[in-house]
Amino acid sequence: MFTLELKKLFQPILLLVALLITIVFYNQDMRFILKHWPNGGMIPIYDQASEWQNRFGQTLEDAEIAEIEAEYATLVKHADKIVSENSIAKQLQLENYAEFESWSQENLPHIAINEMNEEEKEISKQFDAIEQDLIGATGHSMVDKIDVLQKLYNSMKQFDSSDMFLNNEHYSEKERERLSETLFMEEGWRNILPSHLTSTVAHHFERILILLIFLLSLLIPSVFVRDRLLGVQKIQWSSRHGRKILWTQFISGMTASFLLITCVMGFFGSLLYFTDFTQYFSNGLNSFFSDSEEPLLYSFYQWTLSQWIVNIVWLVYLIGMAYSGILLFLSQTSQHYLSLLMKIIPVAFVFIVIANRVLTDAFYLKNELYQWTKIPMIELYAGILLLVICISLPIIFCIRQQNQDLLD
Repeated sequence: MFTLELKKLFQPILLLVALLITIVFYNQDMRFILKHWPNGGMIPIYDQASEWQNRFGQTLEDAEIAEIEAEYATLVKHADKIVSENSIAKQLQLENYAEFESWSQENLPHIAINEMNEEEKEISKQFDAIEQDLIGATGHSMVDKIDVLQKLYNSMKQFDSSDMFLNNEHYSEKERERLSETLFMEEGWRNILPSHLTSTVAHHFERILILLIFLLSLLIPSVFVRDRLLGVQKIQWSSRHGRKILWTQFISGMTASFLLITCVMGFFGSLLYFTDFTQYFSNGLNSFFSDSEEPLLYSFYQWTLSQWIVNIVWLVYLIGMAYSGILLFLSQTSQHYLSLLMKIIPVAFVFIVIANRVLTDAFYLKNELYQWTKIPMIELYAGILLLVICISLPIIFCIRQQNQDLLD
């Protein structure tokens, strides 16, 4: 019976539709982390992180920070010399790189070239001409390099004093104590982990979970409603082993859901191994790379990035299996396809919202669930609670239906 019910869930037409949905999701969202991240202004930051990772390893010690400071000073001196010798910079009376940087911030237009007037076009040409001389031997602009080093140096300086860093209105007293231990006693701030990497990875798994919600909605509940419409359940219930048909359907449905989640998770999760981010898998979750304007992008947990990813995967499994449970309950209580569809749409929307709240910045202070409750590990507790509730519904239905049939 179990094998028969399991085979029903793998119908060729539904599997083909599921494959098409998966291809669309991959082209729209899933390959973002593989093809399009980092992008824009994040590229120099990730290049710098990769360089330091290769040179210094997972963390920066004081001697290595001093070495970086010396390199930064040398780079600025070299840029000063280039600017002072540039003919256009001389016309603008710019004597060093700092003056060039200040001039560009005040005058450089940040609009498309076809929207510029003649004066703005001239300023843009002057900037490009000076920046051209600031192209290093590697072909990369010193402007980007200096800008990144300035930001990272300033970010490192904020960890010079734990009292000053933790004296932030965004932190409660308990949060200060835990951050003090994680960031300063364990020196977690020294980790090399480029900005917004965990946010991007969490978003990737959120999209995987949303895809699973669509696929589970398509593949799991409709089969059991069809059996009810065809009267198959009545025939099976008249057989010697028929009294356990609801239990068999429940077990086969949950098994199929687990297999589907594993396949989708295995395929799309493995995309991370085709990125350059694998070099950070042994690094901690906190880092001086974190944006100083995001004081909540720190974590209490002394996990490596790979351990954090494992916990994210657990969350996807918990929420995915919880959704499977509620789908089975809806299939048990729906008399036809339209009734099932009208129930699935709002429930799927609720689970998509839950996925966003749980997975976005999961296990960081910025996570919305944590900000609402201030309970550490609330993401995991919420996933477990959701699973228990959603699995209980079809189980209770099976028990009540079995008792009713025994009375009949």
